[in-house]
Amino acid sequence: MRGLGPEFIILLVLVLGAVGTAVWFLALSPAAKNRRKMKERMKTLNKKQLAVEGQEGTPEMRLRRDESRTAMDRLARRLLPNPEILKAKLEATGKNLTIGKYLGMCIIFGVLAAGAYIVFTDFPQVAAPLIGVCVGAFLPHWLVKRWVFKRQEAFVNNLPEALDMIVRGVKSGLPVAETVVVVSEEMEGVIAEEFKRVTEDARIGMTLEAALWASAERLNAAEFKFFVVVLTVQRETGGNLAETLDNLSELVRSRKQMKLKVRAMSSEARASQYILGGLPFAIAGLLLLVSPDYILTLFRTEAGHIILAIGGVMLFMGWLVMGKMVNFEI
Repeated sequence: MRGLGPEFIILLVLVLGAVGTAVWFLALSPAAKNRRKMKERMKTLNKKQLAVEGQEGTPEMRLRRDESRTAMDRLARRLLPNPEILKAKLEATGKNLTIGKYLGMCIIFGVLAAGAYIVFTDFPQVAAPLIGVCVGAFLPHWLVKRWVFKRQEAFVNNLPEALDMIVRGVKSGLPVAETVVVVSEEMEGVIAEEFKRVTEDARIGMTLEAALWASAERLNAAEFKFFVVVLTVQRETGGNLAETLDNLSELVRSRKQMKLKVRAMSSEARASQYILGGLPFAIAGLLLLVSPDYILTLFRTEAGHIILAIGGVMLFMGWLVMGKMVNFEI
């Protein structure tokens, strides 16, 4: 590590603190989130209303949508091969992320990783662009995937209670559309947000099935797709909807219990994956503290670079194989 004076460290801490504070007040604070969410919902409702009225495909509407996008959004749509797929994934996070913001995250993480590599290490600076590209491509993708999984898990965990509420409403004589409104008002969290979005879509002219299918595609949860299929089939063929939804609620609970059982049975294998995957880095860190000249030989010689490359590839492949072994589709 290069010799860095205390003034540089203090300045770096102050700059990072100032940037973090600015980001919090401008983008992450509750007030900013509420303002952003309201603007996004208004844009979405206007877009869907225009689609209902048949004006979505006119040249004037396309020009207006293009003008409403930021320069970063237009740049990202030109660079990415399938922007609509990425847009669907970003919407599934529930964090109001656009393609432009995602591209900005990639650039920021890549620049920070490359800068940290140059400033805090004595390794060849030629690898800095490669480090920046790898971190900028992998870290935002991992974060988006993690946010989508957490939101999907939170929705599925509360879905049985929502189904029970719909069953009670149907048995008392309420139509399904009214029970969906009750769920959006009585429950909290992700499931309330999604059902509220369904009711808003239905109010501007979409059918209930279309609004539910849009939410199911956005969440990509098998349990919720079961619910939409049940409503669609029941609307076409008839039958006892309350009994069918009651059975579906039991099915969702059974799937949840099975997932928890599988997770408990595979906990030892997952722990082995984390331990074996992190052990080389822990040993390298300890050797760097105890005998830095011994471990730095791997980074200073050509043979050491070859050994590190082979070891890194084998470690990555082993991590992927163990991850596939402990992840089961229920």
